[in-house]
Amino acid sequence: MLAFVLLLLLSMLVSIDAFAIGFLFGVKRIRIPLIIIVLIAMFSSFVIFFSMGIGRLLGELIPSSIIQTVAGFLLIGLGIYNLIYEMPLYRRSYFIMVALLMNVDSLGYGIQAGLAERSFWFAPLAGIIIFSAFILGIIYGHETKNQFVIRYVSLIPSFIFLLLGFSKVLF
Repeated sequence: MLAFVLLLLLSMLVSIDAFAIGFLFGVKRIRIPLIIIVLIAMFSSFVIFFSMGIGRLLGELIPSSIIQTVAGFLLIGLGIYNLIYEMPLYRRSYFIMVALLMNVDSLGYGIQAGLAERSFWFAPLAGIIIFSAFILGIIYGHETKNQFVIRYVSLIPSFIFLLLGFSKVLF
């Protein structure tokens, strides 16, 4: 039971960026086909499953602290990149970039979960929670009326990436 709760909490942690990005789309009133959200969640699940396999193979060769630090610096870099360059939310090709950006930290979490020999059920559970978080983010974003949030919402994912990155590097 404790192992399942741990997997559930880890899945919720991985889905934070899905909620933030869904919120961004909701506030900007950008419609996303449901099939795209399903594909992003399935892609996330595959990335986690694949990276867990890599983590199991790496075993003790690379310390998980190094992997966590590298993932942290990648997230910090993505956060800075998103602050400097405006994200083209209106383009269809952007959904591919969203899927890739969402899964940078999933790759690190998957490798760490593989190193810790967590259950492979983490991958489909995370995919389901990522899908749900994306939908909830869109709903809450669409219903947001706060002008401050609407004006600065494009900065939210950047700051989330920065916070996640610094938390991985520092802690």
